[in-house]
Amino acid sequence: MKCLTKERYEELLVKNPLTNVLFYNATEETTYKGLEHPSTVVGSDAFPYTDTTTGKMAEDFQTPYDVCNGHPRGAGTHGRFLRLVREKAIDIPLMVAVSKMTYMIAKHLAITGVDQFNKKGRIQVGCDADITIFDWVTVTDNSTMEKGALPSSGIPFVLVNGVPVVENGEPLKVFPGKAVRRKV
Repeated sequence: MKCLTKERYEELLVKNPLTNVLFYNATEETTYKGLEHPSTVVGSDAFPYTDTTTGKMAEDFQTPYDVCNGHPRGAGTHGRFLRLVREKAIDIPLMVAVSKMTYMIAKHLAITGVDQFNKKGRIQVGCDADITIFDWVTVTDNSTMEKGALPSSGIPFVLVNGVPVVENGEPLKVFPGKAVRRKV
């Protein structure tokens, strides 16, 4: 990771004006306190991954994790959040943490105009069957700045649309998800 000096900024403007730049301005302590706030929800806004063998955007779902890179929050946000709650760095109950990652974020997105989220974030008749089963003792993030696409561990099963997409911690080659789009 390089610091963005005035000289580097001017170089990027000429040579590669679409370069992503990350600014870090919050301490861990203020971030964790913010995550404890009752109205805070947890989601991820990471950049697309790059295939390190080609230098191009990794668009194919079959691209191996170990050749992709991007910001670690793309693959690690939820595993990291759960680990920090387990370790009490973020002092909230597990059920509140789960709600922040599921129902609360879905409710926020539905209220702000993404109607499909009215059927997400909870287990209820008539809602989408997207379910993640994690091991509270072992769930953790593995992604780093150097290997940003490494998936979290401690997540043995994931169902999307009621179809298993991860079994025994291994991704399956099925893609039952549907795009979620806000009306324009």
